[in-house]
Amino acid sequence: MAGINFPMLSDFFPHGQVCQLYDCLRPQGFPKRAVFLLDKQGVVRWRKEYEKGIPENKELLAELDKINKG
Repeated sequence: MAGINFPMLSDFFPHGQVCQLYDCLRPQGFPKRAVFLLDKQGVVRWRKEYEKGIPENKELLAELDKINKG
């Protein structure tokens, strides 16, 4: 594997705009911990919310492989 060769997104400014679009902004004004995988057309193909911690790379890479093969 040669690293990540696709765009990644972080919702910094304006605060919470992307979180609102993806329905993952908590009522308290901070985001849920979530990962979204989109295909080349921008369609969400996989989504998962996490209570705490970070997602397992193995899980994310397996889902990316499914999207690429689909």
